[in-house]
Amino acid sequence: MSLQLTNNVSNVGDERSSFIDMVYNYDWSSTPLGPMDSWEPQIISLLNFCLKSEFPTTIFLSPEWTMIYNEASIPILKSKHPNALGKPALEIWHESSDSLKSALESVKSTRKGVLENNFYLELQRDGYIEEVYFNYTFSPIFKLDGTFWGAINITSEVTQKVLNVRRLKTLESLGRQTADAKSLESVCHTITKILKDDNKDIPYALIYLVESNNGSKTDHKSLIARLISTTFDEEGRLERKFPDYLPETQESIELTTNTDQNHDSTSINSPLKCNYWPIRLVMKEGKHVQVLLEDGSQAILLPTKLSFCKEQGLSAILIFGLNPHRRLDDQYMDFLQSAVNCANTALMYGRSIEEEKKYSNVLADLNHQKDAFFQNISHELKTPLTLIFSPLDELINACPQDAQMKSYLQIIRRNTCRLLKLINNFLQFSNVESGRLEAHFCETNISKFTQELVMNFESMAKTLGLEYIVDIPNPDKFNGIVNEKVYLDHDMYETIIFNLCSNALKNTWKGRVCVRLYLDHKDEQNIIVLEVSDTGVGIPETALPNIFQRFYRVESHQSRSYEGTGIGLALVKEFITRHGGDITVTSVVNKGTTFKCWFPTGCKHLSINQIYHNNIAEKVLTTFNQKYSNRQLYLEENSQWIQNYSFEFQNNLINKKLTNDCNMDIDNISTREIALPFSTDNSATTIGKKYQILLVDDNADMRNYLSDLLREFNVLCAYDGRVAIRILKELDEAPDLILSDIRMPNINGYELLDLIRSNKKTHLVPVILLSAKAGEESRINGLNKGADDYLSKPFSARELIARIRANIELSLLRGKLSFQQRRQEGIEQFLFSISNKIYSTLDLKDSLSKVLKEIHRILQYDRVFVISCEPFKNSNSRLVASYEAITSKIEQFHNEAIINSHSTNSNSQDSHSSNSEINISLNTYCAIICKNVSVLSAKITVNNDYWGWIKLHRSPNSIWRDSEKELLQRISNHLGLTITNKLLMEENLKKELQIKAEKIASDTKSQILANTSHELRTPLGAIVGILSSFEDTSVTDDQKDMIDIMAHASDVVLSIINDILSAAKLEAQKITLINRTFDLLNLFERVIEQCVEGAENKQIEIILNYDIDNLPIYVKSDPERLKQVLFHLLSNSIKFTEKGEVVMEISMEPHDVIDEDIESSTYGQIIKKYHLLINLCDTGIGIDPKFMNLIWESFSKVDTSLTRRQDGIGLGLSICKNLVAINGGEINAESQLGEGSKFWFTWNVDLVPSISLFSEQLSFALPTFILSKKILIIHPVESARNAMLKHFNMVNKVDAFDTPCKGIQEAKRYYELHHRPAYDIVFIRLYEKNQDEVMKAALMLREIDVHDNNLLIIFMVYPSDKGTDLARKLIEKIGGRTAMIYTTITYPKLVKQLSSIKDEFYFESKKRTADYRIYQVGDSDQDLYEIASKSRSKSVSKSKCILCVDENSIDLKATVNQLSTLGYSTISAESCQEAIGIIRSEFELLNISCSSLSKSDLNILKPCRISMILIGCNLRTMSGFDISQEIRLMFPQIANIPIIALATLAAFPLNLLRDKYMEAGMDDYLIKPLRNKQLEKVLTQWINDDQYY
Repeated sequence: MSLQLTNNVSNVGDERSSFIDMVYNYDWSSTPLGPMDSWEPQIISLLNFCLKSEFPTTIFLSPEWTMIYNEASIPILKSKHPNALGKPALEIWHESSDSLKSALESVKSTRKGVLENNFYLELQRDGYIEEVYFNYTFSPIFKLDGTFWGAINITSEVTQKVLNVRRLKTLESLGRQTADAKSLESVCHTITKILKDDNKDIPYALIYLVESNNGSKTDHKSLIARLISTTFDEEGRLERKFPDYLPETQESIELTTNTDQNHDSTSINSPLKCNYWPIRLVMKEGKHVQVLLEDGSQAILLPTKLSFCKEQGLSAILIFGLNPHRRLDDQYMDFLQSAVNCANTALMYGRSIEEEKKYSNVLADLNHQKDAFFQNISHELKTPLTLIFSPLDELINACPQDAQMKSYLQIIRRNTCRLLKLINNFLQFSNVESGRLEAHFCETNISKFTQELVMNFESMAKTLGLEYIVDIPNPDKFNGIVNEKVYLDHDMYETIIFNLCSNALKNTWKGRVCVRLYLDHKDEQNIIVLEVSDTGVGIPETALPNIFQRFYRVESHQSRSYEGTGIGLALVKEFITRHGGDITVTSVVNKGTTFKCWFPTGCKHLSINQIYHNNIAEKVLTTFNQKYSNRQLYLEENSQWIQNYSFEFQNNLINKKLTNDCNMDIDNISTREIALPFSTDNSATTIGKKYQILLVDDNADMRNYLSDLLREFNVLCAYDGRVAIRILKELDEAPDLILSDIRMPNINGYELLDLIRSNKKTHLVPVILLSAKAGEESRINGLNKGADDYLSKPFSARELIARIRANIELSLLRGKLSFQQRRQEGIEQFLFSISNKIYSTLDLKDSLSKVLKEIHRILQYDRVFVISCEPFKNSNSRLVASYEAITSKIEQFHNEAIINSHSTNSNSQDSHSSNSEINISLNTYCAIICKNVSVLSAKITVNNDYWGWIKLHRSPNSIWRDSEKELLQRISNHLGLTITNKLLMEENLKKELQIKAEKIASDTKSQILANTSHELRTPLGAIVGILSSFEDTSVTDDQKDMIDIMAHASDVVLSIINDILSAAKLEAQKITLINRTFDLLNLFERVIEQCVEGAENKQIEIILNYDIDNLPIYVKSDPERLKQVLFHLLSNSIKFTEKGEVVMEISMEPHDVIDEDIESSTYGQIIKKYHLLINLCDTGIGIDPKFMNLIWESFSKVDTSLTRRQDGIGLGLSICKNLVAINGGEINAESQLGEGSKFWFTWNVDLVPSISLFSEQLSFALPTFILSKKILIIHPVESARNAMLKHFNMVNKVDAFDTPCKGIQEAKRYYELHHRPAYDIVFIRLYEKNQDEVMKAALMLREIDVHDNNLLIIFMVYPSDKGTDLARKLIEKIGGRTAMIYTTITYPKLVKQLSSIKDEFYFESKKRTADYRIYQVGDSDQDLYEIASKSRSKSVSKSKCILCVDENSIDLKATVNQLSTLGYSTISAESCQEAIGIIRSEFELLNISCSSLSKSDLNILKPCRISMILIGCNLRTMSGFDISQEIRLMFPQIANIPIIALATLAAFPLNLLRDKYMEAGMDDYLIKPLRNKQLEKVLTQWINDDQYY
């Protein structure tokens, strides 16, 4: 027995039973074990245990250790299965026979079991020697006599578990040990060192780094691969020695040339055979490559990209040797990829370390270059400065008489000295930074030296008004106290003193500056303390930690100067540190600052080579006598503060309160408005007035220079922004321009600019900013701040003056434009006030009087009149209003100069003579005031007609300016327009009041009609209900006629009431369309059924004409409203048609509309919609065309001479028009008197997809066998014949004739020619008047078909009892296959009728042919597809009891009477409490009866139980809906009893009614008035024989 060998473990054995059968069917007789029958029972039991075990189990039986194993052992055996079954174990596992034999022999000899965990073996079970690990146990097997027979082995392979642990350890080492690497190369060495330590998964590794030549791209054509590290590297050995089985391993590989392939592969997925490592292939493919080596082992090349910052040109390729005893499966590949990821992280870290080192080196190099630059530039600048100083001194001495020139030269000298000081500071700073500053420490009398230095600032402090305190002890006494020598570098010490003292003076406005020198002790050592303190502005606490950093500056807003480089205190700290000391600072804002400098005594802390003897020190001291010494440079610079202080004092612009004035708002002190510095004429130029400029700069030399340069202007100077604000407050007129520096103390240029622009009085003043910051960015920043111009220092004097002039001129121009704009706005506001006054006053005369007062405010005149062209308001006077000035002083719009600035004096007053709207008379007599005056008149036009004049009077011969003429013209135009609007508003107000009154009357009328209609429905409902009770009763013919008359009259009244209610709802706009899915043809059939009685009485044919192929079966719209429109139109056509026909044509038309559904995906797009086009044509009396426009109006009845015999109140067509309009359609009519009428309208619908679930019921296709039949149609109306022919257009042969005679002739002719019947089916229209002719024709057709007897005759009759009886009589006489169909003939009726032709046709008396429907209009309000069953299968007993609840006694009695007529017993209740009491008593009675009676007795009691509850909805105390909820909650045991709502459409619209009855737990609803058929249908639907509670 043999099995097919396979390497797929999943395909070994289909089921366990097949493997067990293989074991039992094995030929064991060929083995040393012998046949299985000879085995001992316990061995058989053990074998069964082994085979059924889910764990890998093997039995080894001596003497040859024959193997028997179970199915679970197959995955361990792999390819050794099934050959291993029944074979000696040492033969099967020959590669590990020693280990296996040792374990088995141990079990045999010791007779004890063996247990091993993670035991390593090398097995060849899958085509190669595989490294595997097992957990196993060997247990001995004994025979019955106790002798050893074998061992049972249970094994679990844990190879993957051991490999995972080992690999995780490797990954952990890669992540942990590479974290200490210092460079990219060291990371590579660390990785190979980790992998070198006996790693079986990666026996060896090589790391190549691939870099781009230019470092810009990663294209393989520009790459170089360098071998960085391998596991074959040995410490101390430069050359690498690789095994022979590896491909050629190069130290550097050029990838610039496109070398040929050096590899060979037999398949896509097989390893490559290479002569050297395929580095280029790996880079090109971007994925790993597997390589087959010469010794049969394999290696893999794995690429990884190293991206650091913006560098993208570095990659690494890791070459890993593969374990020859493991297959490269997914787990192995995941481990290798994880190792590459760890290596990538480590390499990225090493790369970042290298980049940081590189960046640090670059910074150090830049710092060195910067220091060298400072030194070089400082030395280079001193040479030209030297060439400036000497000639400059000569010039100053040579021109002592020229004061102006000498002043300029002194400015040059002072600023050159300041430049020299800055260069010296930079030179010192660069020497400190570069370590080139050489100190010269010499023994110094520190007390004397300090006294000499600080006294240089005494006179300056006094000039600034400060108390200057010098607390330095006597030199001799101080030296005695110190008792040690003091060594100082004089230059450094001088820099320390001058920096600290000058800073104290610069930041102190009042108070004192104190310099102290005293001895202190620190760490048992004498320390000399130099303390400089002040009571100045102080330093913020946040700035103290950074105060000694280089280039750091405290943004003080209250110091005397903003100038400085920010390296002074940094140099002080550095110089004190060179002396071995330290410096500290304490400060409180607005209280002062104290610097303490600590200098150690002695020279132990100093370098010996920096200490000099006294003779050298004397040479150093001689530098003090140099003309441009450091001391003189400091004093020269500080002298500017004295000029600032003097300037402040002399101009008296800032008083002692200045430093305490923190409010910089210009408006807060000066209450008078600063006038704009321009006028409308060029007065400044003509009069010679100087423009005023406010100059703001903290540098005294710059202020003096600019003041002299701008001497053509009136220059006001301020040395900072705060002083400038004070000046602006003191000025009566704003300056023409502000010229300001940016970097200033207290308030800088930008802050000053913000204050100026934020104030409405100065926001138009042009501002030019001056700054030493050059460049486009600084300029843009200044302009963005709101400056008009920006000038960089140094600047050209001519350019500065040109820019000042240009900005002043632009400012004047902006001012003029602003003035004109304000004047125009004022006029517009004035005109607006005129409108308000006229609109706000009912009396036009009073309002005009107020307007004339306002005119007097802006125009100069003596008096003003408004005169109408005709007597005003039926009075004899034409004077409407007047106003006379009391005084001659006129209040101007702004002032007279401004008003007249653009006016032109004209002696000739004919400038407006061409304008008929303006009239001027310089000297004319005025009858009103009886004297001569100068008159300016403007015409007032109202509604484009001349209305009157407005006239201004002045003294005779007064000149009127053009601006006054123009303004009066605008006033007159505005008056005319305002009066026109006022008259229109009054007229519109009257119309609105009239419309509101009409609306109120209309609403009242509608409400009265609605209430009246509602009240009429109650008694009418009782009448209709009682009359319907006589339908199935035996009455005489006279009684039946009277009942019919009353029923018809009640129907007419009900129709009128419904029309009135609909009209009232339409007028109140309370009708909304409720879209539902419905059967379109079914709706038309139901409408026709409602009107068929009137058509039958007049013998009128109603024809429904449509193309079934182009008309959808189901549409979505409001069927009730569509039915209402169709009913009105159809009933109107029948009403006004005495004979003939009414044809209704239906078609579907598409049209494009814009989608207005926001949630739709096609919102705003043009989509295709559909509407029904319905044409209704009749052969009635027609309408006179002159009355066509009146037919759509409510209560309209045209030509009563023709319509007086017809019912109706003239609301039907009005309702139709309104409903069609709500739907969005159109309706119209065409008619001629005596020629009939045609009404057509469109009705928007939505198409719905057909539903396959109802395909059987919804199929409108004619049966297939009908298509081959021959059909004859006999109908006297041509339109009806054509409609039927359209339905039968697919039938093979269809003939249609207007008389039976023609049909008989055609049938006989055909029979004579073909000797077979001509027709299979005959449709004949049957009337009462043609019944004899039809019977004769039917009998003749039967004679022709006497042999076949297959002819089917179908009579078409009206759907009424009369028509049914007429057809029944003919069917009884004719016999044969006969049927009938009701008119109007529709396609669904034909399909239904003809689908039953295969059955025997018979006639059931008074049974209509059943129609099927989806949605029966008026029967259901659900938007669902439902199929109405032909008849109910339930057997209903009419002995049921029904509870009726209604507060209206008339309705209640009528309902009880109708139920009794239908055979039901009733219980009535007139209130909700009574109804609940009845239900409770009935329920208790039932419980008592059930407990005391037997089951048979219960059947007797059963008919007395309530089977249904009818509840009126509009009850007074509690609505019917609330009663229903109460009943459902109080009596849950009767949940199966149906509750039906009785409602009126007047009280509850259909959509509201449907929602409310569902919420209340009701089952259905009925609309009053109730008819017996409608009531019986609902009762039959909801009442069952087995229903009880």
